[in-house]
Amino acid sequence: METSSSTRLPGSIFFFLVLLGAVRANLYAAHLPATMASHFGGDGRANGWQSQTGFFTLDVAVTVLAAVIAFIVPRIMTVVPPSAINLPNREFWFGPQQREGTVAFFRAQFAWFGCALLAFLLVVNELVFRANLTSPRQLSNTAFAAALVLFLAFSGFWTIRMILHFSRKPTG
Repeated sequence: METSSSTRLPGSIFFFLVLLGAVRANLYAAHLPATMASHFGGDGRANGWQSQTGFFTLDVAVTVLAAVIAFIVPRIMTVVPPSAINLPNREFWFGPQQREGTVAFFRAQFAWFGCALLAFLLVVNELVFRANLTSPRQLSNTAFAAALVLFLAFSGFWTIRMILHFSRKPTG
């Protein structure tokens, strides 16, 4: 299994999402207040504030964190000993015949997870931007709940897929 081809599509999507987020942030920045609502209560009302610079700095940091989760964490698996990785049937999956495929699978799955995480963060940022352009500053709880449910559903599916893949009994 070719590692670069297994991550090419999610890597391209991730890159596109980063560009989309940067362009969108740049377009909104001129219209946002200097002090932004950055935290919202259960009722959607703003209850935490942050400078615009602080907000965008944190946004970049979270994007970098998503990239680390998506692309660096799976690469770490190539340098740590298999005994440090908690995986069912670890000896089989990291054995000489399976190791390359196992690492490629992890890289692809983590890249897709990074795309989903970044997409969720972009939706949340969009909601925060829109809330900061209204008075009073109010987050759309309906839109936030929908985005959260979709992300959690993806995360659940992703987790189950990983468990099922690595729980297979090795043959032979």
